[in-house]
This record gives sequence, structure tokens and C-alpha cells, in this order.
Amino acid sequence: MKKLFLISSFCDNEEKIKVLHDNIVRIKELGHDILLLSPIDLPNDITNKTNFYFRTKENPVSTIEEKTYIHWKRLTDEYRLERFFPEYGWAALYQNKKLSQIGLTFDYDIYYHIIYDTKINDELIKQINNNTVNEYYSNVSTNGDINKFSLHFIPLNRDGLIKFEKFLNKEDYNGSDDLTHDYMLKWANKYEIPKNDYIVEEYINYYTDINFFSIYDGNEVNVFFEKFELNQKTNKIVCYDIKDNDVKVIVNDNMVFSNFEETKPVETNLLSSEINKVVVSINDVDYNCTENYNKIGRTKLFYLK
Repeated sequence: MKKLFLISSFCDNEEKIKVLHDNIVRIKELGHDILLLSPIDLPNDITNKTNFYFRTKENPVSTIEEKTYIHWKRLTDEYRLERFFPEYGWAALYQNKKLSQIGLTFDYDIYYHIIYDTKINDELIKQINNNTVNEYYSNVSTNGDINKFSLHFIPLNRDGLIKFEKFLNKEDYNGSDDLTHDYMLKWANKYEIPKNDYIVEEYINYYTDINFFSIYDGNEVNVFFEKFELNQKTNKIVCYDIKDNDVKVIVNDNMVFSNFEETKPVETNLLSSEINKVVVSINDVDYNCTENYNKIGRTKLFYLK
């Protein structure tokens, strides 16, 4: 049977590029064809191994206004820290949609949607060799979390791929409260797609050692800076894990906030739009954190009571 692997990718570092390269080698060893899509440039030794390679400039990550997701941390019984991020689910599904459209211009018996870091181990190869189509799988993240619908491995025949492509719709996705896994379960339910019991694995842990809440990168203290609305003077600073450090936050070179107590919010009385420079001083050593502050989309102290 003729089989085409539809690989979605966003390989922006050497670790991801190596994982993609090794997966392409593995697929070619199995004797199957590859259609690879990427919104960023990839090395020639990768693209030359594929049958079809499409480099696109499109990477339609939703804006915070269109759709957002939140990382949160409960710091006290009174409040939790929240950080809002643009939701990138449609960017992933968009690659699936474009890969489906392109793939359907070629004549294959089975099409496999996979992500570049899908773990193609012996158990997954058994699934491939079984020629199973039109089923969905769950997958386990490297941190042990189970995603009830996996984009890492979706085997479809031509009719299944046609229905899959038509289902993916930006307005429907952004207009729902669903993230990708719940949204794709609607596809499975609509077309009565059965679930395969095998749990797919992946290689990359996207959130290893990431501190989502502190604008200071060091280990001496965490500094949370609220930045929720540009025209609202309620932005607060919270320092936690202070230990015995003397911590100051200096804003615009002329406003100094000090004498922080563990997890106690300090009011700035500043608009977010008024803040041009942020320096964190630890034991009288200054660290310019303006770049990290500027990267914040939205953050908020969410009071629980």
C-alpha cells in the first residue's frame, strides 16, 4: 500500500531539528513517502530526504483577543498568579489543514498526520504495519500528562482525510472554548471515529524549566509584575521565594519599590503604558528586566475570595 506521512513542524532549535531528522530517516527506512511543511527554514539534509517539502511564511498564531490560554499558579489562599498567552492551537491545526489539502493532490492509500517529534518506536510501527485507518489515539507528554486526542498520529484513508480537512475551520475553533484536543474530539464524534487503545509518545517537552511568572531569570527571587490593562492603574508587583535577599524593583529609573514581604502585593499606581524600563536589584546588584517585562502579553493577580 502507498503511504504518505504528513509532517507538521516548527523546529526552531537544534534539538527539534535533530528529532525531525531522525524521524524522517526512520520513515524512509520503513519505505514510505514524506510530505513536510514548515513555517521556518530547515537544513537541506532534512528537506532533501523528503518527497515533498513546502516552506510557508504562514504561522497563524491567534492573538490574545482572538483566543487565549492561561498558565496559573496559586501562591496563597487569597490569590493566584495568571499569565495569558496567545493560543497556538489554530496554528497547529492550520498545518494539518494545509498538509491535508496538499496531500490530497497526490494518490496514496493511507495518509498519516504526525508531528515532527512523534516517537516512532516499535509499537507505533506495528500500528503503521497493521494498515489501520480512520481511528484516533491519545498521547502521553514527556511530563506524563495524557492528551485524550493526539495530533501526533492520525491514520486516514482518502475519504477520511477529505472529512478531516473540511472539519478544520478557524472561525469554529476560535469561536469555541475548546483547545485542540477537545475540538478534535468533536471531529471524532461527528464521524464516529473509534479510539485506538495505543497511547502515542512524543520526544520534546516544551515547558522544561520554564518560569512563566517571574520577569527576573535568576534563582534568588521570583518577581511577578501585573500587566493586565494598559489604561488601568492597578498593576501590582509580587515577590516570592525572597529568602534573605534585599530586593528592589526600579521603574523608569526614578521609582523604587522596596521592603517587599513574601507574597504580599505592592501597588505601583502606574499604567502599563507608562512603564518603559524595569530593573530588579538584588543585594544592590542591578539586573535589567525590561525585555522580559515587554514580552509579557497579559498577567493578572486573580483574587479567589
